[in-house]
Amino acid sequence: MPISLIKTEAICLNVRPFSKTSHMVTWLTRSDGCLTTPVKGAQRPKSAFLGKYDIGYTCELIFYARGRNGVHHIRECSPLHFREALRFKWHRACAAGYACDLTLRTAHGEQANEALYITLSTLLETLQHCERHEAALALLWYECTLLHLLGVAPDFTPCPHCPASDFLTFSMEEGRAFCEHRPSRLHRPPAMSLHADMRALFATFIQTPLPEILQTARETGRTDDLGRPEPFSGMFGLRRFLGVFMTEHLDLLPGARRTILDILIGG
Repeated sequence: MPISLIKTEAICLNVRPFSKTSHMVTWLTRSDGCLTTPVKGAQRPKSAFLGKYDIGYTCELIFYARGRNGVHHIRECSPLHFREALRFKWHRACAAGYACDLTLRTAHGEQANEALYITLSTLLETLQHCERHEAALALLWYECTLLHLLGVAPDFTPCPHCPASDFLTFSMEEGRAFCEHRPSRLHRPPAMSLHADMRALFATFIQTPLPEILQTARETGRTDDLGRPEPFSGMFGLRRFLGVFMTEHLDLLPGARRTILDILIGG
């Protein structure tokens, strides 16, 4: 099998032990999607890779593409963006770690998605300057955008034969709205009633750059009943809906998301 040498930008998503001195590193690359490289001897004092990568770093990656199970041999790695500010505040580090782990678990292996790479890069850059409630808002924006870019976004299209209403019934298992004119294929589908504000907010998030979202949030200054920042109508409903939807359609366990929400907004 021919071996090609590829040079690309990559964001480090995960670092795990491979042996006493080696790592397995998973990257989201600009040109080749998600892939994994073993880094032999990475923890030796004279290793050429020592300090060159960590979760959230953007690096220039050179690797030999072997095309076997997404594991390729690394040749060189040079950090381009350390994003040190993510490590100065614990809530930023937690938010960045969750975003990288979510990407790792959902992005298609070795399937190029430059838009996803740019979106994650934007999130990590922005998180460096976020306070706790802003980091929670940025993650909500990223979850919506991630679903859209992966092609698994919920279908909120209302039935044209039903009277206009602020609420629609959504089949969680099928990922779409249903009614008597468009009945569910399931006998008794688990369903949620979704308000128009929540659906409009989802559409706003996938159409608006993150810096604009945060700027609008700062100018709004709205809070919820507990005094926590809640700049957009429908945020609580969208946050709850995405937790259920991603568990159902991305096969994710809800524990990690629940923990990060506890850290950033207190549940």
